[in-house]
Amino acid sequence: MWAPLAPHVSSGLDWHGNLELDDGYVRYSWEQNAFQTLTVFDARGRFVLGPMLTQDLGNDYFLRETGQVVAWVREMAGEHYQINADDVYVQVGKQGLWDFMAGRFLTWRVFRKGLGFDLYTLEDTGARTDNIYSNANWFQHMYEVNTIFMRDPSIGPVGRAAFHFYPTSWSGIELVGTYGHLDGSRDVLGGRFAAGAKLLEYFSLLAGAEYQAVSPDYQQFQSDGLTPCAKCYQERTYGFGGSAALTPLKQIEAAFSIAYSWDHYWDQNQLDTPKKTHSLGGYLQIDPLSFFTPYSLIAGGAIFRTEYLSTGGTAEYQRHDQLAAYLAYPLGFNNAVVKLVFSEAIGHRQLGTPGSETYLDAHMYSVRLRFAYYY
Repeated sequence: MWAPLAPHVSSGLDWHGNLELDDGYVRYSWEQNAFQTLTVFDARGRFVLGPMLTQDLGNDYFLRETGQVVAWVREMAGEHYQINADDVYVQVGKQGLWDFMAGRFLTWRVFRKGLGFDLYTLEDTGARTDNIYSNANWFQHMYEVNTIFMRDPSIGPVGRAAFHFYPTSWSGIELVGTYGHLDGSRDVLGGRFAAGAKLLEYFSLLAGAEYQAVSPDYQQFQSDGLTPCAKCYQERTYGFGGSAALTPLKQIEAAFSIAYSWDHYWDQNQLDTPKKTHSLGGYLQIDPLSFFTPYSLIAGGAIFRTEYLSTGGTAEYQRHDQLAAYLAYPLGFNNAVVKLVFSEAIGHRQLGTPGSETYLDAHMYSVRLRFAYYY
């Protein structure tokens, strides 16, 4: 979510990061006797730490740099000492009005999911299309205007630049450009717009749109090997979405989110494979303990549906319903929290044209306990 710039910080060095630890249990099952039931005792987490260097340039202007490293609780088989980069950027601007940053960072989130769907977790990935846990074969993930959102550590050295503008104390705008080289063989160029506004102290809106083009980095030819191909293996992705949140009391929050995306991919014969995805849903959470005590205990529930349709090649339709119920206990310092999340996901896939379809129905049930500390 958008937020005004941090309070003015004098020149100096600070340390920022977080620790997130998750222990969970998940059970995957499939109808039509497609696969045997799969159960997993799941432990994961990450530790992030990095310096934040700030230089006061006078008259509320500042220069800021950071470089964070992330260490993962769960290592990949055969790979040791796995430490990756998290945020790495330089930022310059005028406090509370504008800033420009370049490097590696998350963009603003505009699709709100509540406290029940954290990144990199069991409920976030949902149901599976097979029972080989080492494969990343999940049902269609929620589209959250997130093609240009994550840091994308697995696909190559892609950089970003962003301009933020805060016209009022209750609104903000982000413009992002992304540029780089994917997988050693493809070039990527894209842009994203996001905006947020908080109205009447109890109502807020977030909205965003994005476009990304991916192309081979060398000349392509059609299947005859002789005819130059202008569109072969190119991909274009675009989408938009947003959310609205209502907080009639500080102890109650409800939100609804919706987003649409379209993806086009041209094969070696320049045939287009169009795909369409849309996600929608919302959450309601309440903090009953804070009505009577100085402490908090947030209880909530969320439900989201994602639908996916591909009409190129083998026609495919997917529906992915994801539900979560959660209890979160803030510890009262550094946004630290202990959280218990119960989730269910139901996946349905249909392959083929009418009259020759094949079906796959899947379920996922999980429980997860998280401890998180931010500094």
